[in-house]
Amino acid sequence: MNSATIKKDNRKFLQHFPNALNPMCWHFSSAPPEGSMQLPSDKWTCMFSRINDVARGKSLCFSKELPGCSGASCYFGFKKPSETAGGFLSSKEKFKENISYADKFYQSIEAGGPQDKYLILNTIEKIEDNIEIEVVNLWVNPMILSGLVTLANFDSPENDNAIIPFASGCQSMWTIPYKEQNKDHPKAVIGALDPAMRQHIQKNILLFSVPAQRFHSMSKNLEKSFANDNKWISLFE
Repeated sequence: MNSATIKKDNRKFLQHFPNALNPMCWHFSSAPPEGSMQLPSDKWTCMFSRINDVARGKSLCFSKELPGCSGASCYFGFKKPSETAGGFLSSKEKFKENISYADKFYQSIEAGGPQDKYLILNTIEKIEDNIEIEVVNLWVNPMILSGLVTLANFDSPENDNAIIPFASGCQSMWTIPYKEQNKDHPKAVIGALDPAMRQHIQKNILLFSVPAQRFHSMSKNLEKSFANDNKWISLFE
């Protein structure tokens, strides 16, 4: 979805769903944007330690050589999970009861391969026009999240159009919503629920992520849904 369209949609969204951090988006690029941040190559670095810098308008640039950490490298599709990854998830982080469960988790990632050398995260308003946006991320408090979940189910007879999978922070922010774009009815992903990355995020903030095309279709429903009702708007004014 063209970035100019996503910018217009974002401005509409913010009138109905204020964000705690500036809304963000992802795109591929053959070169790093001028002045972009890249995580160091000589130490493990969680991308969420830089998330406030991104919210202030700095681009964060990932590549096969500079993914930040081995987990992100797998979630971004730059490499396959190692055979020992399950041991870390179960024995070190204790997020799975045993290695067998953890191994199945990594086998299920199936991240799509990158379309270009670099994967870029930035705020929507800082993106240049005519960039192809893949995924949109909204950082919101629980009350605003309740409205976004409702809007995600507004144009469907089904009621499971927003999912809460067990996932790493970067997996919920990129990998899963990116894969959703290939489905006939892409779902929104509620994330930032990974205990390992919560130290970098304010306590009352959660993440709502959707493929860019789905973000655009949801924006068309804003004015005809509850989101345009004074009862909803009065909750956050």
